[in-house]
Amino acid sequence: MSTEKTIEVIRTLFAKISSGQSPEAIAECFSQDVDWSIPGASDIAPWVGERKGRAAVAAFYRDFGTCLQPKEFNIKSLMADYERGVALGSLQCQVIRTGKTITSEFAIEFEVINELITRYRFFEDSYGVAVAAQ
Repeated sequence: MSTEKTIEVIRTLFAKISSGQSPEAIAECFSQDVDWSIPGASDIAPWVGERKGRAAVAAFYRDFGTCLQPKEFNIKSLMADYERGVALGSLQCQVIRTGKTITSEFAIEFEVINELITRYRFFEDSYGVAVAAQ
């Protein structure tokens, strides 16, 4: 997979998310057996944790809005080396249940094979997420 194609797939994902496309449309960017992880305390913040497969990714995006109200999501840098990609940025969202705000920088690691995301890792301030979720 070329570096340019990896960046194109990642940009397509962000475009689908930012334009409010359906969870199923967003999940089409991912392979059927995608390995997905947002490290954190899933017992406190149910949107974090391990997921496997495209259907689980669609469920994440479907459930996201019941837990969090996005305020800001900024991509500051996007880079790739063949099938590996990284996005760096910052986010701010409000936890609906508590009314508390999460503010964090983030890094997302991607692996793209055959124009589909096969590996997704979202790294953020997991302590800040847990505090806001309680």
